[in-house]
Amino acid sequence: MDQLVMIAEKQDILLRQLRAGDLFESLPDLLRAIRDEVEYEEPTPITPVLSADEAINRMAWYQENWNKQGDEQSILYVSEEDLRRFLTLLSSTDESVRDSGTFFFLGSAIQNNHISSETLDWLTRELIHDSRLFSHLFEEENDGAYYRSYSMAVLALLLSKNADNTESFISEALLSDIVQQLGIYMLVEKDTRGFVEGHGWIHAYTHLANVLGQLFEQPALKRADKLYLLACLMTNLRSIDTPLTMGEMGRLVGNVLQLSRRHKIYGDYLLLALKLWRQDLVNTPFKQDRSNWQMLYIRVDFFQQVLAFGPDASPQDVWNYAQATKNYLS
Repeated sequence: MDQLVMIAEKQDILLRQLRAGDLFESLPDLLRAIRDEVEYEEPTPITPVLSADEAINRMAWYQENWNKQGDEQSILYVSEEDLRRFLTLLSSTDESVRDSGTFFFLGSAIQNNHISSETLDWLTRELIHDSRLFSHLFEEENDGAYYRSYSMAVLALLLSKNADNTESFISEALLSDIVQQLGIYMLVEKDTRGFVEGHGWIHAYTHLANVLGQLFEQPALKRADKLYLLACLMTNLRSIDTPLTMGEMGRLVGNVLQLSRRHKIYGDYLLLALKLWRQDLVNTPFKQDRSNWQMLYIRVDFFQQVLAFGPDASPQDVWNYAQATKNYLS
């Protein structure tokens, strides 16, 4: 059976149990088991982006129209057909096409109301589609990371827009779909690259932090779903063995701590995850290699960020634990 299908099926079971209140303390181990079973293949080439210049020129045409204030001939909304073309450009390894071109344009269109409410719903669904959010996800470090990361970057903008709108364009069902897709993503993603020379930013974990920050603020999102997202994030951080050195950890920890202070259940889960993270190091014979040292310092960095935010930012028991263990193997 396909890995993606297996993870989705296991996740469905865990989410049902969590929402029913039948699961809590065993959740970290169950999620870790899913992560440990993932097998990564060798990277394969991404599909080349065709007619990028033509699409960028089309974006410029829209911008020119929007600048014609009061002109009856100006085009107010981006068409769904054009948006579909533009989305493929988020996969480009060319920074000028992907980031300063397409991402900047989409952000401007979303924030300045140049996409209709119906199309915003469609756009959200498109961004979390397997072909984008899971592009080459089950492969070793690869160029599909650009597509995955920038799909999340735009998703964060849409979640922010949805929160600001008088009427929500993200339904309860779509919000649930976002949780499910993001849960799978966090259980598998391991590309921690920040800035890549000649190609610009990947920054997947920064864009992930932005999405999580928005979801943690969504009043319509169930408490169990927020807890599940927190659990998937902590599972990921316990597992990655490459560095996060370009501001990602501070943003992630900030969102986690903010959530942990909203309700005791989040703080209790965070404390549980932190204790299990330490057990990873205590119970496993330490092998002197780059991977193990990196996993150690990911944990050290997380705890240092907790301490940097100060005692008022954490639940008291989380702060006490961070203080008591801050020097462990650091």
